[in-house]
Amino acid sequence: MKKLSDISQVNEKRGDDIDEQWINDEKPVMTADGRQVIITKVNIEEVPNVIIGKVKMKDGKLQEYEWTELGTCIKAIDNFGNPKRPDKSDKLVKSI
Repeated sequence: MKKLSDISQVNEKRGDDIDEQWINDEKPVMTADGRQVIITKVNIEEVPNVIIGKVKMKDGKLQEYEWTELGTCIKAIDNFGNPKRPDKSDKLVKSI
């Protein structure tokens, strides 16, 4: 009989959509275009829940972003700190 540790197949892969369990387990996340994300807070008082975090921009600065619990971006900032319209590249996805 095989042990659970012997099974090498992993169901998650880089770029998959996030879910609530992924966030609760504090597993790594990124934007759809590959920028690193640090989740700072999950606001459970709002429905749907709002995930608040910081995105590392290309110049190394951290900008604050907000996403719904499904990973859709609702607040985005550009490289200069100005608000911008969120697009598909700002979506929150799994980073393994």
